[in-house]
Order: sequence, then C-alpha cells, then structure tokens
Amino acid sequence: YMDEAERFDWLVAMDAGKILATGTANELRAQTGADTLEAAFIRLLPEEKRKDHKTVVIPPRDTSGEPEIAIEAHHLSMRFGDFTAVNNVSLRIERGEIFGFLGSNGCGKSTTMKMLTGLLQPSEGDSLLFGQAVDAGNLATRKRVGYMSQAFSLYSELTVRQNLELHARLFHLPNAEIPTRIAEMAQRFGLGAVMDSLPDGLPLGIRQRLSLAVAVIHRPDLLILDEPTSGVDPVARDGFWELMVELARRDQVTIFISTHFMNEAERCDRISLMHAGKVLASDAPAKLVENSGHATLEEAFIGYLKEASGLDDEPATEAPAARTVAQTSAPAHSHFARPGARFSLLRLFSYTIREALELRRDPIRASIALFGTLFLMVTFGYGISVDVENLRFAVLDRDQTMASRNYALDLGGSRYFIAKPPIADYDELDRRMRSGELSLALEIPPNFARDLARGNPVKIGAWIDGAMPTRAETVLGYVQAMHQGWLLEQARRHEPGRVPAGVMTIETRFRYNPDVKSLPGIVPAVIPMLLILISAMLSALSVVREKELGSILNLYVTPVTKLEFLIGKQLPYIALGMINFFLVCALAVSVFDVPLKGSFLLLTLAALLYVTSATGIGLLMSAFVRSQIAAIFATSIATIIPSNRFSGMIDPVSSLEGGARFVGEVFPATHFVTICRGVFSKALGFADLSPYLLPLALAIPVILGLSVLLLKKQER
Repeated sequence: YMDEAERFDWLVAMDAGKILATGTANELRAQTGADTLEAAFIRLLPEEKRKDHKTVVIPPRDTSGEPEIAIEAHHLSMRFGDFTAVNNVSLRIERGEIFGFLGSNGCGKSTTMKMLTGLLQPSEGDSLLFGQAVDAGNLATRKRVGYMSQAFSLYSELTVRQNLELHARLFHLPNAEIPTRIAEMAQRFGLGAVMDSLPDGLPLGIRQRLSLAVAVIHRPDLLILDEPTSGVDPVARDGFWELMVELARRDQVTIFISTHFMNEAERCDRISLMHAGKVLASDAPAKLVENSGHATLEEAFIGYLKEASGLDDEPATEAPAARTVAQTSAPAHSHFARPGARFSLLRLFSYTIREALELRRDPIRASIALFGTLFLMVTFGYGISVDVENLRFAVLDRDQTMASRNYALDLGGSRYFIAKPPIADYDELDRRMRSGELSLALEIPPNFARDLARGNPVKIGAWIDGAMPTRAETVLGYVQAMHQGWLLEQARRHEPGRVPAGVMTIETRFRYNPDVKSLPGIVPAVIPMLLILISAMLSALSVVREKELGSILNLYVTPVTKLEFLIGKQLPYIALGMINFFLVCALAVSVFDVPLKGSFLLLTLAALLYVTSATGIGLLMSAFVRSQIAAIFATSIATIIPSNRFSGMIDPVSSLEGGARFVGEVFPATHFVTICRGVFSKALGFADLSPYLLPLALAIPVILGLSVLLLKKQER
C-alpha cells in the first residue's frame, strides 16, 4: 500500500529478508530517480526480480461500431437484516471495457459484483448479463462469465495442471481441446515451470496468475475480478495488469474489477466511486478528476466522499452531477449462447476425480475412511447389551382345554409379553418366526390338562428366536419365571399333593443361533450402524470442508449443477463404503466366526443401496452446517441415535410408538438391519427379503432430492 507508505516518517525497503534501502519517501524517490514510491521500490529490487518488469501501458479502447452491453443493472439493493450493504446501484458496462469499482473495504463492491453474477439474490432491483436476466441456474450465461475472488479459492490439494484441467471439464470444454488449452494458459500466464506444483507452495503472485488462468480457461466474455491484486507486490501487480489489458484489448473480454488502489483505478476505462453502498459517480478517471476540480483521483474521491457525507463546507464545484448510469445510444445486443446440457457426466466425474485426488493426498482421512469401520466393529462388536419388553408370542395349543388356555392367558397377562393370534401348525410357526412377527412360540402338547391332573410329567415346547442371543436368553428367563409362577398359582388352588413340584418341565430350542453366542447376534446388527456413521460423516465433511476453505465458490461460479456436484462428491464415498462393507463382512466371518448362511449377493445389493442412502444423509446434513466440527456432531447424532434406538437393533420397531415408530419405519438402517440378520442368521435370500430392498431404493432419490433442494448455488 504505497499511498500509506508515503505518509510514513521513515521507510525500510525490504526483499527476501534483506534491507534494500532506508529513508523518507522523498529520499527513496530521489535515490532511484523515480516519480512515485512504487516505481522507486521496483528499481531497488534485485535485477533478476525486475528484469521482466514493464511499465503498464493502457492502449485506447476501440469505440468504433455499435457497442454491446455486457452488464446492465437497475436499482440494485442488498439488505442483510437492518443493514443495507448496497443501495440503489445502477450501471451499464460495454463489451471489451475495463470498468472499475473504487472504494474502501466494506463499501459494497464485492456484494454488488456477486449480485451482478447471480451469486447473491438482490433484495431489490434487477440486472442483465449480455441481455439476459441474471439467474444462478442459467448455465449458458454462467459459461460466459469468469470469476476471480479476492481470496485464493482454488483447490490446494490439486496441482496447477489439475486445477486447470478440473475447471476446463467443469465448463465442458471438449476433451480433445483441453490439453492444448491448458498448454496455452501455461504459456500465456507464465505457469509452465510450476504446472506440477501444489498451489500452497507458490508465491502469491503466481497463485493470482493461476486464478486468472482458471477464470479465463473457458474463454469467457466477461471477467469479474474482486480485488485481484490485494496483497501482491508491485512487480506482480503490474504483470497481472498486463494480462488483463491483453484480455480486454486483444480478446475483447469485458473486465469488471474492484480495487482500492488509486493507480489501478486510473488504468480503467471507466470507474464508479462507491461509498457506504452507494455509487457516488461514474465516468472515466480523468473526467472525474477534471469535474471535481482536484489534482488527483485520490483527492477527487475524497471530495466526492465529503460531498456525499455533507462534510464539505465549501460550495460544490460546478461539475456535472454524478451519474450512476453510463448512457449509451445503442441498444444492448445479446449473443446468447444456447444453453448447455442440464446434466453432464463430464462435470459430475470431474468432481469425483477431484474428491478421489484429495483423499489420496490426505492419508489421515483416507485411513479413517478405510479402517475406521473395522476399528469400531471390534469395539462395538463386544459391547452391546439389551433389555427386552413387549415380546410378541403365540401359542400352538394342541390340547384346547381350560387348563391350556389358562396357561396361555397367564403368560399374555404379563407386561413382558404381547399375545398374538394362535398358531395352527408347524409351517405357520416357522413362517411367522422367520418374518420376525414372533419372538416366542409356545407348544402345548395333547392331553396337557389330563396328564397335569394325574400328576404325569408334561413338557411344554418354547420356540425362541435366537438371532439375538441376549434377547433370547432374556426371553427364556421370562418364560421360566412365568412358568414357575403359574405352577405356584396352581398349587394354591389345589391340594398340595395333587400338583407335585417338577411334574412339568419346559424343553427349549433356540432357532438360528442354537449355541446362543453373543457375536452372531451382535455383529449383523452393528454392521448397519457403522456403515451409516462413517459413510455419512465422510460425505458431509467433503462438502463442509469446501465451505470452510472457500473452494465452494467453484460451485457458485461454474456451470456445475447442484445434482452434479453432490453426486460427484458422493461417488468416491459410496466406493469407500462398499470397501468397508466387504472388510467388515470378512472380519465378521474370519475373526468373529459369525457364519453367513444366506445370500451374499442379496446382502451386497442391499449394502450398495444402504451406503448410497448413508452418503446421501451426509450430503443432506452438510446443507445445515458450515464447519467440519459441526458436521461431525450433527452427522453422528443423525445416524447413531436412529440406527441404535429406532432401527430394531435393540427394540423391535413394532414395539415403538408415535414419532419413534415413524422414524423406525422410514430410516434406512431399519431395513438393512433386517436384511443383515436374515442373511447372517436365518439363511434367507431374495424370496424372503426382497421386500426390504424397496424402502432402501426409495430412500435414495428422496434424500438426494432434499440435499439438492437445500444446497444453495449462491452465498447466503
């Protein structure tokens, strides 16, 4: 900031940690024979750093012929609550013109530029780009605009070449043309020596040239530059301006630049002076200086500020009234490109490749993505216990006497059991237990009442669903307790000698998990919870990380649709989720010794649908948060609690009520838990479990549709 340096009492000129000269501003100018302090600093630099420097010369613009209007704004205003950032701004900018916004930080320059390109929806007013109303979703207009933000917003994990290639694909350049175009950008912007370098290791001047190259790689007709040279040294700034002048004069690119450097503003064809959200004046810099009656543009700008603020005690000069609209007699012409495809696999897979490259260069995230599920599998596989209530049971009563009915009613009267319609035969028993309708089936044998009255031994069969061993053991304990209670009740009703202790026993058979081991029941239920947790968290972080780094701006300023962006982000994590699925299945079978009895093909298909839904949940959560920490917490809550409490992992969904029941019915983990248990423990296949695939499939478009709807293609 040389204008600030002019006011210092003493200056030290430094480069690469070395002092070049010291003294006052006048002494440094005198020492170097320069007219300005900036020129003096350049002359003090080592020869190798200033050998390619050229004084920026702005050739006159060709104004012959009928001009085309690139940007036209009418009464734009932007309010954030009670604060008005931009107030009633109107302007017109011609094709090939270098138009500048000059104003202090926070005066509304960036907000105005974002409204003009559709990145922000104005509170009032409207604007046109090449004769078309500004629309963030208009891909054809977006292709005609290049945008470069003040902050470096490209991908730091991609090389210079990969950044250029990514944006070439996002703007749908033909594949055959991309290598030639990248080579042209490298030569034109001096990037040839750093094409395989990562941006973080490059000087700011080179990074700014890379940003400019990315902004023009698709040959835009309009280039929006938001303080592009902020923080750049004078040599790099002048080099940057040489490139902009070449684009404007040779390629007829309209350049709309915001700045607070006076010497940069003087290089523009026309400028608008902006303060507190209002345009104070618009004209050529020399005209503004002449009309203000001051000697320099800085003095003229200060004069306009005083006039607008009512601080100038002197009468205003007879300069013409400041006009906020630059008039032209020619009508605006629209050479509007035909809109491109609304959905592009090229743009989609460009983001997929970009996400895969980021994962490859971030070993910590890649390790969590690949092995986090295995670690949690070992942890959770041994640590889950459950309590059981509201168990559904039915009776196969082969005696049909008062005593047998009394036995069944006594069991059904407990708060631990819910009686279901009686069972007719073994086939019905098997069918109802396979479907999960029953957790317990009691078989009362023929002659139950007679043998009981005679004191003969009587056996009652109790068929218990052993897919979850903890629950099976609990059910067994409940049945035994209820049985003992019934015997005592019978003893009180009859003479003590009539019903001797031990006259009747229960023979128990555990189906699907005969040995009643914990792991065969726990592992199939833990797999869905771990897959949804890791998959959703990674996909959420992939989007929120871009918000934190600022690279989400590439979604805003490129013709990528929200659907392409989200699916492109999602695909790598679907692949990682499936890798995790195969790993945990291998761990379950080989380490935990859990047999996989049913159709693995069915399980794999269900896992693919489930992981797609899980990553979609992560994308959905990313729409609500803006930091990675918030994304982790929000995704954990949104996945762990429903999958643990409402999916049937602990309590059957049928035992839930109200909102919990609704969540259980619609949450994808519910259906995948059923499939996992059916395949691992019950040897089920497509014929038995295919109905559970439909809810998983339906969840995908619903979740993705909500994610697309909630994701904004402009800043909030």
